[in-house]
Amino acid sequence: TFTSMDSVIDKNIPICGHQALEKDIRLIWPKANWLFPSGGFDGMFEAHARGDCKVLAIGREHAFVDTDFVARVCKAGLVFTEVLIHENPIAFPIRPQL
Repeated sequence: TFTSMDSVIDKNIPICGHQALEKDIRLIWPKANWLFPSGGFDGMFEAHARGDCKVLAIGREHAFVDTDFVARVCKAGLVFTEVLIHENPIAFPIRPQL
């Protein structure tokens, strides 16, 4: 288990990320050894199974709504950590007119 992005980067561990976040993640972590396989999460899990990446950059939010997703994480022998890789800020209007 890795405890920080710096430890993953220092060891040049390949990290699979979702294609939709590639541009943002590469700006935040330019020295990381990123792979962005096609096929979304399926592609990420397949790349991990092939050994192309040792770490998956996935969020815990899926664990709350998709039990099949959690089963895939467990089957792959992966664990969630407290390492923050990326945040997507969102905002809601304070009045319906906005």
